[in-house]
Amino acid sequence: MNPTRKLAPLALLLLASGAAQALDWSGYFRAGPGLTSNNANRACYGLNGGSSGMKYRLGNECDLYGEFQLDQAFKKDGLEYKVSLMTNHYTGNTDTDGKGLAIEQLWAEVKGIDLAPEASFWIGKERGRRGDVHIVDTYFTEMKGVGAGVKNLSGQFGLAYYKNDDQPAKPAHRINLEWVNLPANADGKLNAFVTLTKGDFEGGKTGAGLALRHDQSKLFGTGLSNTLWLQFSQGSAALNSNFGDLTAGSKAKGWRLIETLNGQGGNIGGQAMLLLAKETNGAGVSTTSASVGGRISVGLSKHFKFVTEAGVSQYKPEGGATARLSKITLAPTLSIDNSFWSRPELRLYVTHARWNQAAGNVTGNAAFANKTSGTSAGAQVEWWF
Repeated sequence: MNPTRKLAPLALLLLASGAAQALDWSGYFRAGPGLTSNNANRACYGLNGGSSGMKYRLGNECDLYGEFQLDQAFKKDGLEYKVSLMTNHYTGNTDTDGKGLAIEQLWAEVKGIDLAPEASFWIGKERGRRGDVHIVDTYFTEMKGVGAGVKNLSGQFGLAYYKNDDQPAKPAHRINLEWVNLPANADGKLNAFVTLTKGDFEGGKTGAGLALRHDQSKLFGTGLSNTLWLQFSQGSAALNSNFGDLTAGSKAKGWRLIETLNGQGGNIGGQAMLLLAKETNGAGVSTTSASVGGRISVGLSKHFKFVTEAGVSQYKPEGGATARLSKITLAPTLSIDNSFWSRPELRLYVTHARWNQAAGNVTGNAAFANKTSGTSAGAQVEWWF
């Protein structure tokens, strides 16, 4: 059956309810054509090992992706209700194959319950507190899945339970606790996320994780902002506050530090990241990772900016060689204004990457076997609304 037919009744229900109440529509998508210097299908460059979050995305996304969300909210008897439906589509190349359409989120919540009027109670499939670094398209914290929970107890506490029903052969349970927006210093907030996991099958293991995030605005009295993550996990819990390898015991553990800087001053804006990590698998083999990079936009007129991004990443498995990749992208860009975060953006780009032999074929494209450099060019639209 065409997946669109499965999703249509859900969308119609939301649209029908919207006749009496406001219906909000939001979303994101990226798409565009590309070519490479090897006269092959479009190639993108990313290490095939080490920590997640080390692929710098500008001019380096060989896919077509979109997510579109309908939100319906209404009030009755002093309660605030909301239902949300998000569909998404992913194709691992620059054209759609008619597949890949799915439900990313489908949940409902209610706020105003007399026992805890400030809290929101929810049930369904949703993505919890997400902490991302845009230039590497990575959510370093993301409590996602089918579950139930409560947010904003006393304005700061949250608790959620998740069950991985998409893996019937390896059932597991997960509890996420959060304590957010704690005053830490002038213009600074501290957030803490705890993860507890348990594989509920023969060979399934328990796990635990802790993620601390500090958000700093007006850094040193400037318009810059800074976010620092410190993350730890062991066993079947992942560093990103999600399920990890459900068969991994206490030998599996890891830590990660992510430092990001964001800012806009006049017509110049950007984001930079530093990542350090060490992760040990269930067999006790460790891999260390490091990455540094950034993206800068310079507004040249009201609707035109020049954007450039560069990054260097590497990982080293225990007893193995260091794999390293560097890339740079130049992208003249049209946008609704010339600030860093303004979207939509319509870009032309040229990307050049270099890597060493230990990194292998970083493109996954057979035309790049035994190569250690590549150049790609193309056009891309990125839009959120």
